[in-house]
Amino acid sequence: MLKAEKIIRETIREHNLIENGDHIVIGLSGGPDSVCLFHVLSVMSEEMDLTIYPVHINHQFRPGAAEEDQKYVEDLCDRFGLTANVFTVNCNALAAELGMTSEEAGRKVRYDAFFLMAEKIADELGGAARVKIAVGHNANDQAETVLFRILRGTGMDGLAGMAYSRDESRAEGESTGTYRVVRPLLDVWREDVEAYCEAKGLDPVTDHTNNEGLYARNRIRLDLIPYIEEKYNSNFQEGLVRMAKIAAADKDYFWEETTKAYEQLIVPAADPDGSLAGGMVTLSWRGLAECHEALRHRVILKAFGEIGLEKDITAERLEAADKIILGSVGGKTVEFPHGYSLSAGKGVIRIQGEKP
Repeated sequence: MLKAEKIIRETIREHNLIENGDHIVIGLSGGPDSVCLFHVLSVMSEEMDLTIYPVHINHQFRPGAAEEDQKYVEDLCDRFGLTANVFTVNCNALAAELGMTSEEAGRKVRYDAFFLMAEKIADELGGAARVKIAVGHNANDQAETVLFRILRGTGMDGLAGMAYSRDESRAEGESTGTYRVVRPLLDVWREDVEAYCEAKGLDPVTDHTNNEGLYARNRIRLDLIPYIEEKYNSNFQEGLVRMAKIAAADKDYFWEETTKAYEQLIVPAADPDGSLAGGMVTLSWRGLAECHEALRHRVILKAFGEIGLEKDITAERLEAADKIILGSVGGKTVEFPHGYSLSAGKGVIRIQGEKP
């Protein structure tokens, strides 16, 4: 058994990523990572009774080459008796329409397609089957992600990088439910992925834009990491991945403690759990003030997450909330992004969404 397959099987088993009888939506770009993942899971499908649904997105970034990638994926799926589910979207036009980068638009399109396919499968099977989404991020991608976050400025949770599995759902449009996204290649290095593809004669396609410094992630991979490895530490990427695993364990522990603290700090309101119709959570003012800063911030983040605000909360806003909770300022309200706010009064801290 080749090294990549051995590691993938161990990762799946250790983190319980895939179970017998699962229905797996696979993001299949045609590149080495996705092709390796597709091939290994195809081999495992008979022994684990897996049903595989390959999804390919033609982003229309590279006219001509994009169509060649699509044909490669369609031919590869045909070899395994499977149908390639192809989505074609002009991502440059979408990026202009939504005011985002083409890279961000490409990611949105990919995950929207994955969730739509997952929902279609769940509907056809009566919602009873386990449906998961498998993507091909490898260990090098993990190292790049952690370094990218460090450069942008991140907290401990950001250092954990990408999780082996995570429940996700689409934020826009009609809800497609929540599905588990799994990353079976996260312990496999890129060189082992390429060795697997070569040994199996898979001949994956090459996206030449990956070797151009168009995006910050590309420049980190092509310029910054090689420079650090040459000048400072030849095992730099391995170190980043080790740090991510340590940070992930710490993150899990802190959020377990956060859940316990949150449940103790809830102040009964209209509903038993402290949540009010209209999007509000009330917490004990004194209890929050007595929490350690790290725990208090996580409790606040969890409270906002409960009513719909799960991102864009900066350290500056949390520090402003601290000043109210600890009584060091006269103001009683802190505005948070997207119309959310934190306010104090009558012994409680109110966390709520935008007023009607």
